Amino acid sequence: MAKRTGLFFILGVLLLTIQEIPAAVSQDTVATNRVDTAIINSLYKGAFLSVDENLKKSDDLINKAWKMSIDIGYDRGIADGYYYTGIIYMQKGGMDVAGRYFEKAASLYAQGQFLENLPDCYLRLGQIYLQDGRYYTGLQSFLDGLRVATDDGQDVSRIELSLQLASYHNTVSKDYGEAITILNDTEELADKVGYAAALGPIYLQYSISYLERHEYDEALHYVALARGKFGEGDANEQLLCVLLVEGEIYAGQRDEGRLASLLDEAAALVDTLGNERLETNYRFLYATELYFLEDYDSALEVCESLYTSLGPVDPKMERNKIQALHVKILYALGEGERADSLFEAYEYAKDSLYAAHYIGQGREMSENYKLDKFERQIKEQELLLSNTRYQRYGLIAGIAVLLAILAILYFHFREKDKLAHRVAIKNSEISVQNEILKQANKQNELLLREIHHRVKNNLQIINSLLSLQSRKTTNPDVIAMMQESSSRIHSIALIHNKLYEQQSINRLNIQDYIEQLGAHLLSIYNVGNKDVRFEVNAHDVLLDIDTAIPVGLILTELITNSLKYAFVGRERGRIFIDVQCDGEREYELIFKDDGVGIPEAKRQRTSETLGFRLIHSLTSQLAGIIQYTFDEFSMYRIRFKGQS
Repeated sequence: MAKRTGLFFILGVLLLTIQEIPAAVSQDTVATNRVDTAIINSLYKGAFLSVDENLKKSDDLINKAWKMSIDIGYDRGIADGYYYTGIIYMQKGGMDVAGRYFEKAASLYAQGQFLENLPDCYLRLGQIYLQDGRYYTGLQSFLDGLRVATDDGQDVSRIELSLQLASYHNTVSKDYGEAITILNDTEELADKVGYAAALGPIYLQYSISYLERHEYDEALHYVALARGKFGEGDANEQLLCVLLVEGEIYAGQRDEGRLASLLDEAAALVDTLGNERLETNYRFLYATELYFLEDYDSALEVCESLYTSLGPVDPKMERNKIQALHVKILYALGEGERADSLFEAYEYAKDSLYAAHYIGQGREMSENYKLDKFERQIKEQELLLSNTRYQRYGLIAGIAVLLAILAILYFHFREKDKLAHRVAIKNSEISVQNEILKQANKQNELLLREIHHRVKNNLQIINSLLSLQSRKTTNPDVIAMMQESSSRIHSIALIHNKLYEQQSINRLNIQDYIEQLGAHLLSIYNVGNKDVRFEVNAHDVLLDIDTAIPVGLILTELITNSLKYAFVGRERGRIFIDVQCDGEREYELIFKDDGVGIPEAKRQRTSETLGFRLIHSLTSQLAGIIQYTFDEFSMYRIRFKGQS
């Protein structure tokens, strides 16, 4: 026991000796490196300040600083070399090469916890990914940058990244509510830190969000604020963006005079800037003005010329807007067959782009997983190479002493290493399985959306067949039966179409559904073009598909009955529909109109018709009860249960 204690004492002395030798040797080196790193940081700063004025000078300074960093092993300087070189290539327009440099810089910054430039690096990466059509990766890059900027207290970077997120939701995800939420927080932070330069872009994104939501008064309010900010300095491109948004607002309001005046104001900026994307937007608004002025031939010429300037499908320049205007012009010119063909192509392209976005996102996630795996392997190799720099100090103390220490500790740590290795393998397998499950879940969601889409298409085909069949008979009773069957099928098809379009695939927003159903039935049964108005209040109720289909059929029968019989001898009428949740899975539907009502004797006879039998059957299917009263209004009150 005494011998073993003496052996450990000797080994401890040797270890202390080994640690002291490298420390003494490196004192002078550390002092020299401090001076070198200050010079390197100064070179990078000078390169960044001159990047807009003298690109070659910036490139030379970056290369010089980068070489010095490699020579002295300055990790932060090496990472900065990748970052600033990426900026150079971005200025030159080489986005693919710039992206690879930024990816390497982000990896090194994260590894060394050098956080000063990391948020901006993620921001530039996200912009490159979006330009390349890699939307999911771009979004993830913005979120990573925002996380780093928030944790490190970089308020300016937080504001700029939040602006990019708002722009992403306005142009790619079309989630305008989320964009407005982000902008509210961003504006508050900009005011708090006094970052006035961000207010103009914030107001511009606000105006885009409210424009797309058709809230034109709010949009014009923020357009005015953005005009004030961009009019203060040399910001012609941003000012033109604001003018074009304002033009779209006037186009939405059909305000021909304001639209014409604004186009005159924007024309000088379009000629000065030479920005192709903004010029295309300007020409689209000009075609819209010609359409309002009923100069359809000129509008058609401008509209058709726009296609040649678009190239591949670009989400930033909405091709579907041009096609929609094109269809309107063709209908106005009386070219119905050509307009119908273009409209079908437009609908098909919109559906295809929707599916392609989710399929492409799945593929992109798979590629990202492979890239992450490859990057982990590279990091392991870099870690092994970096260790060699520290190992050279151990050679001074002597290999013999190290071997003796390793021999003593070998048996102690061998089992521990084996256990750690097994745990690492299990963790890796779990990560892979989690990723596979995520991919499968997204694929299943895509397939379910496609099923809803195909069910909707098949129901529309059945409707078309009923329409064709009804044309072969002159019997009014048969035609009425066909029409009622078509309305019921349409109510079911509309549910599947809404589930396909909205983000949630298992619960239906009943407010939008009822409004579209009422508009469709009004177009069929409003004989004589009476002034019949719908008032719908669904209180944000969401129904599952098993409940929504019976409710839709019940509403179809009630609305059809009111349109056919309630307003006889009247020029106008109102229909009120109220749906609200009254407890867990408990709902109440109130349907009333200000029509003539149903007399008691007639109500007993009508209860024997197919429509009223269908209403009572569907109410029973929902475990509900139905009551009819007539006072000032003819009113049905139905209480029912949801399925899930």
